[in-house]
Amino acid sequence: MGVGDAFDPVQNVDGGTHYLSTLLQRYNGDVHKALAAYNAGPGAVDRFGGVPNFPETRDYVRRVTSTYFASGSTFETEPKARPIYRSTDANGRLVFTNE
Repeated sequence: MGVGDAFDPVQNVDGGTHYLSTLLQRYNGDVHKALAAYNAGPGAVDRFGGVPNFPETRDYVRRVTSTYFASGSTFETEPKARPIYRSTDANGRLVFTNE
């Protein structure tokens, strides 16, 4: 993901968002599967055919989606997937948005 120093906040966030973007593409915009793969790895998601039955991973997906969708959504609820767009601002910084 191009991260040379995981302790550099800019590299860490850029690498993490790039990885999440690739997972969203891999799982066709399925936020729950992408988050589960981010937490447990894509192999686990592929083996389980979805969010694996790991308490840590299920809790992670639940916490992130409830924050992201702010309506209290959980992984059992299938919210409408929103695409994430990647662009570069005038200063050359990567910008990710879902609007």
